[in-house]
Amino acid sequence: LVMDGNFKAEHLHPVHPEDEVWLTDGKCFMVGRAQYQAHLTLAQDSAEHLECNNHRAVNQANASRHKLEAMGIGGCACARHGCFVPNSMVDFQKGERQMNMDYALCNALGHNTDGLAQALTFYDVNCQYSKHLRWWVDESLHLTIPSGMDIILGIGLWHIHSHQDRCF
Repeated sequence: LVMDGNFKAEHLHPVHPEDEVWLTDGKCFMVGRAQYQAHLTLAQDSAEHLECNNHRAVNQANASRHKLEAMGIGGCACARHGCFVPNSMVDFQKGERQMNMDYALCNALGHNTDGLAQALTFYDVNCQYSKHLRWWVDESLHLTIPSGMDIILGIGLWHIHSHQDRCF
């Protein structure tokens, strides 16, 4: 799986939220709103700074975007074919935070993976992201990783040059 975010997909707070229509709430690529909001309400924000480099994705979490309901999207795609994993795309409320990507990854790992013992994930900040992933999942009521599944970590070639040897 390839994990990443995009900060071009901004969404303003609606003037009349009661008029908003969600055409495929949780039925296509975007996650279900109610379950995702329940996760975000209980999830703790990780305030860790990257030890290896200065990544925009993580540092954007401190940006102020008071007029925006979502300042981007993130999710998981097949590393081989490039297609998005159904029900694994999430909105970013305040940068690309771990709690957002945890939800996307757990949904992706739970989609059509019966019998798989391993999952290979590529993420530009995997060295930092993976440090406490299992702990965050274990502490959450809304996150699960399939039983017995090992996650093999990787950083794509595009981003690996901004990391240090100690990252892996």
